[in-house]
Amino acid sequence: MNNKEIARKFSLLAKLMELHGENAFKTRSYSSAYMTIRKHPHELSMMSPEEIENIPGIGKAISSKSQELLSTGEMQMLNTYMDMTPPGIVEMLQIKGFGPKKIGTIWKELEIETIGELIYAINENRLVELKGFGAKTQASLKEQLEYHMESSDKILYAHAVPVAQSLIDSLQKDLSDYKFSLTGSIYRKAQIIDVIDIITDAPISTIEAYVTENEGLNQTEETLFYHHIRVQIHYSSTEMFHYDHSRLSCGTEFWQALNIENKAYASEEEVFLQNELPYIIPEYRENHNIDYFPKSYNGDSIVTSEDIRGCIHNHSTYSDGVNTLKEMTQATADRGYEYLVITDHSKSAFYANGLQEDRLMQQLDEIREIDQSMHGFRLFSGIESDILSDGSLDYPDAVLGELEVIVASVHSNLKMDEAKATKRIITAVENPYTSILGHPTGRLLLSRKGYPIDHHKVIDACAANNVAIEINANPLRLDIDWTHVQYAVDRGVLISINPDAHSTKGIDDMYYGICVARKAGLSKYNCLNAFDIEEFEEWIAEQHEKRG
Repeated sequence: MNNKEIARKFSLLAKLMELHGENAFKTRSYSSAYMTIRKHPHELSMMSPEEIENIPGIGKAISSKSQELLSTGEMQMLNTYMDMTPPGIVEMLQIKGFGPKKIGTIWKELEIETIGELIYAINENRLVELKGFGAKTQASLKEQLEYHMESSDKILYAHAVPVAQSLIDSLQKDLSDYKFSLTGSIYRKAQIIDVIDIITDAPISTIEAYVTENEGLNQTEETLFYHHIRVQIHYSSTEMFHYDHSRLSCGTEFWQALNIENKAYASEEEVFLQNELPYIIPEYRENHNIDYFPKSYNGDSIVTSEDIRGCIHNHSTYSDGVNTLKEMTQATADRGYEYLVITDHSKSAFYANGLQEDRLMQQLDEIREIDQSMHGFRLFSGIESDILSDGSLDYPDAVLGELEVIVASVHSNLKMDEAKATKRIITAVENPYTSILGHPTGRLLLSRKGYPIDHHKVIDACAANNVAIEINANPLRLDIDWTHVQYAVDRGVLISINPDAHSTKGIDDMYYGICVARKAGLSKYNCLNAFDIEEFEEWIAEQHEKRG
């Protein structure tokens, strides 16, 4: 078990204890353990019981339960509460914005035990009279429940791809006489998938026998699962393998628009080249791109991991990050990048230990000191400044003027209507101190919808004010959505692929941002952090000029 898995167990335990009205002090201790363990820089599995117990905020009881999880994979105390709680109630605890107290109320007062029953009760308008509810709360809860149900059989690409690759590796090892490849949405690196598509030239009987013998594969009626993810096997002949693979890897309308001749090909590349087309990278093969292909497609310049020179939008222990400035700087340099921009949370983000002015100036001094000690690497100062409800940033101009890069982001008051939300963001974009618009919709994939904005108006404002737009590479965000990237590029807006790293490990999330940038056909020439140090410094100078 890794730290995140252990932390989730403590989070669930805390929610269940609160649901059952247990001692608030104990409940908070387990809730705090969730954050402590989740953010701890070292895996508990590699530590001794004494070392775990000595972690600030852990103590003997939580250390003991952590050891129980590490040795058995279970926690008896958690099992006890799970046995006391209907499965549907446990599922409700996973829904964001629907806390244990409200769940306890509908369970005890209305005897509701499943999400289906709850939606029915909402449709019957039965929650409005309950304590802590009301018409607005009921409407908001209905929307969140519907989103939860729509997302329940889906999984993030970042979580699915290691499982899928493990299955492919096993198949290729055990059935080496045949070809196997991922195809479909997971081959296109879609942000969210609902199935692992695999194509093979193996006979059906061979695969059926393999499924029966393999413990990781589970056949339920006509549905195949591998580690709880649905798998679809597509069969082809050896001769037609590359044609069928390419066809299945494209969105249906995109494939039809290509007008590919149905015949045998020697490779995936030949499928395109023999039909007088450029080789189209898998990520790009989405239906949305029909309107842009081939006019804006240039496979030779589409951004790759090797093109990325700098790491922008990162956090340290000054706010809610796990690692220090020095650790983040060294980790970035070790990965071969040329520069790092630290943008810790601003003072309005109290929940993230946001920086008041005095601590920001203290950090700025340390950034300058570290930067001067590095050779062939630059450390730039910045902040992720909260966009307040009226669109203003949460520091005065004099403070913002001390910093090199300002990422402006919304983190609160997420329930504005489209007109207000759009106006709010445009106001922030028009602030001369704003350098980059961070995660424009605030979405959390499979967990929270983004707040509604008019993307074209926001992008037009960025173009008019020389503000770059972020693709937040955290696999839970991937925001701005790739479908808006080409519109931004057409208007001359630079796109910055930012990991929003809260630890040294988080720097590697850059990969997922690159995947969605490639899906949009983003050129390295339109990618801000594909700039080398000199080009990036010139861009910073342009940003400072507009401040006046």
